[in-house]
Amino acid sequence: MDQRIGNDTITMRFIPLLIWSTLLSADSYESPILDPSFQFNYTSTEIYAGADSVGSFSGTIYNISSGTVTIAVVRRINVLAEGWTSSICVGAICYNESVDSVAVELSAGDSTACGVLIWINGVEGTGTVQLDLFDLQNIDENIIVNLNIYTGSTVGIDINSVFPKQMVLYPAFPNPFNPVTILRYNLPKDGLVNITIHDMMGRIVRT
Repeated sequence: MDQRIGNDTITMRFIPLLIWSTLLSADSYESPILDPSFQFNYTSTEIYAGADSVGSFSGTIYNISSGTVTIAVVRRINVLAEGWTSSICVGAICYNESVDSVAVELSAGDSTACGVLIWINGVEGTGTVQLDLFDLQNIDENIIVNLNIYTGSTVGIDINSVFPKQMVLYPAFPNPFNPVTILRYNLPKDGLVNITIHDMMGRIVRT
């Protein structure tokens, strides 16, 4: 339409088009990814560790697409108590603490372990690590994981969240084929624990 202001005529025909374009842009920005190429499954982001132990977080990356994907794992935040260090672990490898990003290629239907080890080194405190996982072919498709690490007599922790209501045994991490692996478990109360390790044939390896 044309609108007269004073002696000037201002053409307004373009405004509906601009509004329509803006709405399209907003819809595109807010729409979720309808066909993700991967998933990242894990149990908890709250990590509790003794001052003389190693905190661990583990999950599994799944390629749910019909083709090969390359997933990047980037440590965006690494705010730790003085003396602590953290390492990104992908597959059977835990990388040097200075490595902030790792990429792994997965064929259709494949999966791999992914996690973080936090070396406490005898120091009590708290820490935060943030992981950003994304498909290198589509960097807008990403998963953010915020890890909270606690040790010792850290104040402000809900006691009900520290002690589980039932026994929980987490998957071995890193991969048990590593020279060293961690068996992590939670108990509802203190007690004697007997762990028996079997090989793939069901034979007892160690108790």
